[in-house]
Amino acid sequence: MNTPDLLLEKDPTQHPAVKQDIWKSLISNLAPTVKSILLFFCMLFILRFWFLLFHEGGHALGYLIVGYVPKVMHAHPFTFGGFVITRPSYEDRVLPNAAGPVMAVLVSLLIFILLWKHRSVAILPLVMIFPWAAIDTGLSVAQIAQIGDYANIIHLTGLPETAIIIPCLVTLVIGIFFFLSLLPLLGLNPKDWHVLLVLPVATILWSGVSILVAQLVVPGSPIDVIYHEGRLVIWSAEVDWQGFLSHQVGLAVIYLTLFRLIYSRLPSWLKSETVKISWNDLRIPALSAAACIFVGWVLIH
Repeated sequence: MNTPDLLLEKDPTQHPAVKQDIWKSLISNLAPTVKSILLFFCMLFILRFWFLLFHEGGHALGYLIVGYVPKVMHAHPFTFGGFVITRPSYEDRVLPNAAGPVMAVLVSLLIFILLWKHRSVAILPLVMIFPWAAIDTGLSVAQIAQIGDYANIIHLTGLPETAIIIPCLVTLVIGIFFFLSLLPLLGLNPKDWHVLLVLPVATILWSGVSILVAQLVVPGSPIDVIYHEGRLVIWSAEVDWQGFLSHQVGLAVIYLTLFRLIYSRLPSWLKSETVKISWNDLRIPALSAAACIFVGWVLIH
């Protein structure tokens, strides 16, 4: 018996056919996770775009009602911040500050109610807009003592902070519950530890694209040259992704622990069954994400 045959007897995995089977098995096992990552990656652009469109649109509507004309509405599908600029510069009013978070939640809630019974992979981004908006709106209360819509409302009205904190926390809990309730449509079972890869990895990829866009598109754009917000936008892109990543890691952990305990006890109308993602399922989200990126690119440039 020659030396190669002896080696194969000692280590059968060195046989070409066995190696090929190992690679096929590895690819087969990784494919569902890769599909889920790509699907959520596409969804992040869609969710962020529609949330900012509703949120900043609410601010713009509020400004119009109190007599200020919005000149720029910075809504896009990327991680950096959105805003509305008026000319002349607006004075702080309660309505424009409150209209952003209120409109983002109410409009997305209407879409959610209409589509919940028909939820599927194809329309998952639209159904998930409300949970995303509820989580973002609820988490923003963390800045209530510093800056932002809630801080302005407290300053202008003299309301106690609890008047805003309590509704925001309720909204946050509702958003987390329904966000996790939809994760089976990403191909993720509550017992599937791959959620710890899917949500963070997709968020990192989304953040990388966002930072690249901020660096390439914002310098020299009207936002930078005319309105002098370029540095703030780029800084936001380089910093805000950390918050998004920590949120997704936290949601993945909750999904594997607390939500896993209650999943089997949920009534059928609240429970989403785990689906098997196919490559064809990525087409509509990918095209929708591309459309959001294009429109966002135009709006910020």
